[in-house]
Amino acid sequence: MSHLPPDVLRASAPLLTGFMVHWCLFSTLSVQTYLYYDAAADDTPLKKCLVYGVYLLESVQTAFVSYDAFTIFASGFGDVQSLTAVHFHWLTIPVMSAIVSCISQFFYAYRIFILSNRHKFAPSVIAIISLASAVGGILTGFFAYRTGDASQLNTPTTSIAIGFWCGGAALCDILIAAFMTHYLAKHDTGFRHTQRLISKLIRLTVETGTLTAVGALLDLILFFAFPFQEVYMSVALWLPKLYANAMIMVINARLKIVVSSAVDDRVHLMSTHSVRFASSPVDDGRSLQSPSPTLRAKMPLGVTDRKDLSLYDDTLEMKKMGDSENV
Repeated sequence: MSHLPPDVLRASAPLLTGFMVHWCLFSTLSVQTYLYYDAAADDTPLKKCLVYGVYLLESVQTAFVSYDAFTIFASGFGDVQSLTAVHFHWLTIPVMSAIVSCISQFFYAYRIFILSNRHKFAPSVIAIISLASAVGGILTGFFAYRTGDASQLNTPTTSIAIGFWCGGAALCDILIAAFMTHYLAKHDTGFRHTQRLISKLIRLTVETGTLTAVGALLDLILFFAFPFQEVYMSVALWLPKLYANAMIMVINARLKIVVSSAVDDRVHLMSTHSVRFASSPVDDGRSLQSPSPTLRAKMPLGVTDRKDLSLYDDTLEMKKMGDSENV
């Protein structure tokens, strides 16, 4: 220990902080994924692949991050060069963060495309910025791998790449929050309970978008404010987990709104036909609790009858749900 330099704390504290936050967010992501698994048995295969694919990617990242943590603080303990070595950081931080954030932002772009009655301007802007950010992240990983020292990345080329990566991600998140809020606020389902859920979804979209944008900007600020140091690692290590958690949280909230709206529509249709059932001169044994097959066929897909959740999900998010050709 006497051979350690006095600034070893400054080199190790950001890494240790980043590792601990990373593991906490992975636990949260595991819970969110289980909640999706429990609630989305009838969701479309594409959305299942999206959620489980992101979780698998994040699990692989956590495995590499844990290996780096063991190398730095266990097998390489006392080696100062191990604190600043790149290890697998070139892959787990910029490259995987760029991939996960791009997947998340493309998911939001598609939702905005549906909400805006399939207008292409807003989704195209988001997709272009997201791709530019992803390219910046991949280039950052390449430069970090070539340099081999995480504290020596403040070169002009690497700084530009990091600017595109983190700056583009933050700008994209802000635009997503703005567009999602705009189009969701214009949507009116006609049901008070569902409108309250949509209001919660608006707040959740703004909160998650703001959180991911702040995380990306904070990483960028720390990189330039503390050159040739690893302070930025305290944020960079858990930034991909933040994007994955935000996306799956919004998907889970969307599922809750779809199911609630389906139940609202069932109640509305049953109350509309209650007079006809009650005044029917022929008692054929049917009641409000057991409507006719014709009426049941007209009801929207609900909790126990969700054959195609995505169809109702997309039509729910259209401004003119009743006139949609998909219904």
